[in-house]
Amino acid sequence: MSELLADIRSRIEALGMDFQFMGALKTNMNRIERETWLLEYEGSQFVFVAGQKNVTLGWDVAQCSLGEGVLKDLQEEFTGGHKYYQEEMEYLREHYQKEIGKANAAGDFAKAEELASEMDDELECLKEEMNNDGYISWDDFMLKWNENLYQCLSPLRTVDIDDMIVEVDSRYLKEDADSLVQAIHSLKKAPFTLATENEWEYFCNGGTRTFFRWGDTLHDALTEIYKIGTDNGETSSVLNQPNMLGLFIAYDSYKNEIIDNTLYTKGGDGGCSLCGGDGAIYVLPCYTAFYRQPIDGHNHKLLKDFYSYRRVLRLP
Repeated sequence: MSELLADIRSRIEALGMDFQFMGALKTNMNRIERETWLLEYEGSQFVFVAGQKNVTLGWDVAQCSLGEGVLKDLQEEFTGGHKYYQEEMEYLREHYQKEIGKANAAGDFAKAEELASEMDDELECLKEEMNNDGYISWDDFMLKWNENLYQCLSPLRTVDIDDMIVEVDSRYLKEDADSLVQAIHSLKKAPFTLATENEWEYFCNGGTRTFFRWGDTLHDALTEIYKIGTDNGETSSVLNQPNMLGLFIAYDSYKNEIIDNTLYTKGGDGGCSLCGGDGAIYVLPCYTAFYRQPIDGHNHKLLKDFYSYRRVLRLP
């Protein structure tokens, strides 16, 4: 056992709690290797997470640059979306022109005019949808992408993070909660508490500065993201894997994770964007550590199948 692990173990044992040491855990992500303790407490798994001074968190679209891999994959996503809308419009035109031709051939000119009007209306609706999803042009796509990020991400900041014991995965609420305020109050049971936003973002990205916790790419994750919530979903090779701290975190946009904050949750939007058919501009930010899902802390009821929490313990 290394001196570092021995020191960590002695600090945990000094808590006087019934943590079982399951063994040393080696993690490796983005070419960074770490070693920590995997623990068990009353049937649940935890890991020791080493803190860090002067950690950069949050995102500012004017100061933070997306990696080249993410930009490349975003451009491919835009190209595919743009092509989809173009093909849908072409299909509509061909369908209606065929029906209009039939009506004219039958001498039913009123029907032909009615069909032409329907075609114009449907094409206009499709163009509006295309515009809302940012698939008019690449520049338009990136403008809408940055506008959305500005609205939904936490601000750029530098913080200090303490050493902590963190539950490996979040657990769903056992029952519906009347409000976020009520849920937070009931979940903070000594000696455990809930993570602050600063702590949660650090847990998610492990102190790294890539936009997504798994690194500078979207290609593999995109396929998995669009399968979430479907019957043909397969075991994830990117999303549903432990991160570099050994935690399962921010892998399902349907899973809102409660933190010690009454204004928003982290880790997802309850599947609203994905289930609603929104484009990548609105779906993908749910998977970054810096995403915030606004919530009325006093009046919004929390459903047990959509809200989860993760217990943490700060070490003295």
